[in-house]
Formats: sequence, C-alpha cells, structure tokens
Amino acid sequence: MKYVTTATTIILSQLSLMAAPCPTNKVVTDGNWQTTYQCENNKLTSSLEINLKTGTKTGASTYDLQGRMLTNDSWSSDGIYTYHAEYEYFDNDERLKSVYVINENGVVTDKIKAKTLVKGDLDDPTILKEWVISQSSYKQIGIKHYRYDDINDDDFFFVKPYRIDVLGKQGQVTKYYEVIYNMKAPLANLVSEFRAFSPDGELIGQYNESAPFSVSEQLKKFNLTEDEYKRRLSIFEDKTREPVVIIDTGFDIMHPSLTHKLYNSPFDLVGDGVDNDGNGRVDDSWGWQRQDDAGLSLLRDDNNIRETHSLIHTPYPVSHGTHVAALALKDLDKYGLVGFAGDVAISDHLEKAAEYITEKKVKFVNMSFAIGFPGAPMSAPRESFYYLEKTFVENPETVFVVAAGNARGNLDLDLKGNDNYPASYDYANMIKVGALNTANLEKDKMDTYRPASFSKFGNKKVQIFAPGQGVVSAQSGGGTIPLNGTSMAAPFVTNVLLKGHKLNPELSPLELKDLLLATAYIPKNGRLPCESGGMVDPEAFYKAVQRTKSN
Repeated sequence: MKYVTTATTIILSQLSLMAAPCPTNKVVTDGNWQTTYQCENNKLTSSLEINLKTGTKTGASTYDLQGRMLTNDSWSSDGIYTYHAEYEYFDNDERLKSVYVINENGVVTDKIKAKTLVKGDLDDPTILKEWVISQSSYKQIGIKHYRYDDINDDDFFFVKPYRIDVLGKQGQVTKYYEVIYNMKAPLANLVSEFRAFSPDGELIGQYNESAPFSVSEQLKKFNLTEDEYKRRLSIFEDKTREPVVIIDTGFDIMHPSLTHKLYNSPFDLVGDGVDNDGNGRVDDSWGWQRQDDAGLSLLRDDNNIRETHSLIHTPYPVSHGTHVAALALKDLDKYGLVGFAGDVAISDHLEKAAEYITEKKVKFVNMSFAIGFPGAPMSAPRESFYYLEKTFVENPETVFVVAAGNARGNLDLDLKGNDNYPASYDYANMIKVGALNTANLEKDKMDTYRPASFSKFGNKKVQIFAPGQGVVSAQSGGGTIPLNGTSMAAPFVTNVLLKGHKLNPELSPLELKDLLLATAYIPKNGRLPCESGGMVDPEAFYKAVQRTKSN
C-alpha cells in the first residue's frame, strides 16, 4: 500500500496545534458494521471497519494530522479486496482522489482507474477536474474541466465540462477543446459548437453545426493561393462528377478536405429554394440530416449534413463521418460527397437514402456503421432492418462497402449469435471489410499484418481486410485525428474502388469488386479469416484494372 506525502502534509505535520483529536467514541456501531478508530498521542491515525455478522474486515482508512483521509480501502463481506484510493490535499481546499487497480491476486497496482480533483464538502464535493481513463489499458486519455459560475440550482444537475484536454502517451496535454452544448437535450451530451486549441492556447480549429455556409466563401477562409482557390472551386462546380453516398453520423462540410468535394448535383441547383429534382427535398444537392431521438428534443429533418457531436461514448469531439468521408474521397476530384447524416437506424431515413441511390443510379456507397441485430437490446427497430436489407436488394448494380464491425469479444460473424448488421447480410453487391492492425500498407510488411484485436471477421461473412488501426484522417473543426475501427477500413476500400473506377469507367462496380477480391494479398504465413483470405492490395488491383482497359 502506498501513502501520499506532499509539501502541504509535511508542513502540517509540524503544526501539532492543528492536529485532529482522537474521537471520544472510539468504537461506533451502525447496523451490521462496526468501526474502530486508532489513535497515537490522542491524534486520529486510522480506522478499521468490520462486518459483525461475518467478522471480516470490510474497510480501512488512514488520516493525516488534520483528520483528513489519506487512504481508503474496502473489502467485500466475504473478504475480497475491492477498492483502494489515495488522497492528496492542497492549500486552496482542493484535493485529488486517485483510485487504483487491484489485480486478481488482491495486490494494489500502480495503475489508476479513476482520478478526480474536488473541493468543498467532504461528503458531497464539487468536481473541478475529472480524468478520462481507458478501462482496458488504464491509460489517461483526457481531462474534463468543470466550472459552476452562474449556475442556478435547477441547472446544477446538468453541469458539463466546459473544457476537455486531450492527453498524449506521456500524460501531456496535446490539445484541448472548449465546448458549447445543446441544452435542449442535456442528457444527450450533444456539442453544438467547439474550439480546439494547441497546448499553449493557439486556436487550431473550430466548429459550429449551424454557422452560415457557402462553398465559395468557405474556400476563401482556407488561406489558399488564388490558383488553388480557383482549382477547388472548379472541382465543386463540375456537375459531371459522380455521386458517392456515405451514410454516417455527419460531416464537417467546412473542413478543407471536404468543402470542395461536396456533390454539386446536375439535378438540383444549390441554394435556389426549389425542389428541382422533385424528390420532396429542397436544395438537397449533397444530402440531408435525419434525427429522431424521441424524448430528447432531437427531432431533426433538414439538409444540413453537419455533425452533432455526442460526448456519451467519446471524451472529446471525434467526428466519425468527417473522418470516413475524407478517407473515402482522398486524392479524388471526380466524385462528389452525398452525405446521409444523423441516426442511421431510422427506418424512413434508410428508405429515403435507398430511393436516392436508385433514382440517381449511385454506383458506390460506404456504410461504416452497425445497427445490431433484430430483437437485441439497444438495436434498431425491426422495420429498420427491413429497409436496410431492401437497400441492397433494390440496388443490385451498386456496390456497398460495409464495415465488419468492432467488439471486445464474439468477433467471428460466422458463428451463430454473433450477427451484426449490415455486415451479416449476404448479397453479391456488398464488400464487407475487416480491420488490420496497421494505419497503412507497406509492401515489404504485408506478411506481418494481422486482423486488429477489435475487428470482426468471418470466412463467410467478411471478404477482405484493410488498414484500420491508428488511421489518420480529417477531424471536425480542422486538422486530423487517428482513429481505430472497421469504420476506417471500409472507406480505405471505397477509395481504392473509386480509383479503380477512375482508371476504367467501363468496368461495372461489381466487376471492380470481383477484381478487388481476386487481387487480395494473402500473407505467406497463412490466410486471413475472410472470404478472400487476404488484404486489399491497391497496386495489384490497379494493375488488374489497367489490363482490362488495354484488352
């Protein structure tokens, strides 16, 4: 067991007049528990709690000279060591609490699983900082900062961090965010606006889900040369580009990687306020957003495909759709992004997206999402699966690139009970992609790559693998971020397919799919657990496409 000693506690140890006296009643019984206080020279030093029914030790604490807790430990009633916390005190009434991991042998390790800086009431303190810690690796990945200025009693329950630090491998702050929430739905932790800063406070990016937007005006904000500005604007204005549909959470249309790649539909005039293509939506050139979270005031149906960031599953804004779209369209100017953003599990959202794909004869669609399986807890409604499956059935000439899915266990999609849709569907126009344990492909290392530890696989239900670990791509607000997931592997494959289509537009999407699988690289040390047995090999694929062109 470790004990915390600080400069503050050393000074206090010299001030005997401030010492906490020993409790008058050294033995206190409360129901089935009895606490005994230990003292030295009439000063409180420790306490011990036992369960009177079992006679086992259930709690122990040590105290400093002011009677403040230094360590706190707990055991279950059958004697299993479950909890160890340490406290550090500062002169401004703040105190740092760290909870340590106890291993399977009942030994306190040096790994911290929870850490908070608090002040005020001992029993109901005010949180000032809260560390975000990975519960798999116990790495400290972020710090949430709280403030309570101008908060009334009614809103106190909904206090949220105003600043979130991102921590590097050594625990250093690599960047931080100042965030503004959508308080119409406080339980959803939705961030509607944020600014990103370097560690020294330099503004490096900002995002607002509803700020005014036009492609030409946004391009002027990127500090481009005149020639580059004209080049990007001409790309956007090119109405001969093919649409690529990406169904995802949302997209930062103000990111330099995406602004000029938005689709400028020949069927619709951007911003004229008219439903030119007669599909029931006005000015939907580059897609639309659909949210329907009943009870959370998130009802939304508009053509703003920008992302509403939720901090329920991530400590800071991550921007899934922005990352995916930038990967899919990287180094490509002849394709335009059509984004169907928001809640991918809404049945009529899926239905209308499918209708768009059919009407516009879209050839390539990226689906980096999963909606569970019918009847499972937290899965989409059953009708959503119907419309999702209908999307594949009614668009047989379209290739859908689908993420295999991520998990901590039950990774084999071929096994009964491990279904994960849409990856578990089996249609000829799907390419289901697992993630490799790398961010990119290097020819001389192809034999060393293996499936990432989180990636779903299956000799029947996954067809190929692609880079999916630590993949760097665009982040909302500007800049880039590395992310892990089959969500990253899928757009890598989409990008390769699009480049193949650019090489030979006469090949159908399904012919390109067949070539992609036929040219997969199979490692010399054994097949990968997928239908092709290998990973995408862009170089071999492009050569195969070129051969078809010359023939």
